Amino acid sequence: MAPPTPSLGRLISEGLRHGGDLVGQELELMRRETDGNIRAILGVFACFGTAVILLVAALTMVLVALVKGLAALIGSEILAALIVGAPFAAVALILMMLGLRRMDRSNLLPRRFERQIEKDAALMTGRNDD
Repeated sequence: MAPPTPSLGRLISEGLRHGGDLVGQELELMRRETDGNIRAILGVFACFGTAVILLVAALTMVLVALVKGLAALIGSEILAALIVGAPFAAVALILMMLGLRRMDRSNLLPRRFERQIEKDAALMTGRNDD
């Protein structure tokens, strides 16, 4: 004797239930994967942060040693500090000026967005400016 065939309504309800279960499982997998990725990124930031702190400390020690060595040669620690620090101050000033120029309001406007909106408007109205 053949098993009874389920009704169409029962098949649809089972399909919807299984589909809902599948979507729930996919969302849970995405949440777990995202949590793992966020933890990994935070770990990388912690490593980079520590490395930057140690690098700054090491460079400071190198610069202090350079000032002390130069002071021993020329006899003035103040002049040695000025000689060692001047190139760093010049580079910092140049970088600051470049950064300020880059942050100018005209450079921060969304130019590509404006061009794309104009293209889309032209396409919708039937104009072709290309």
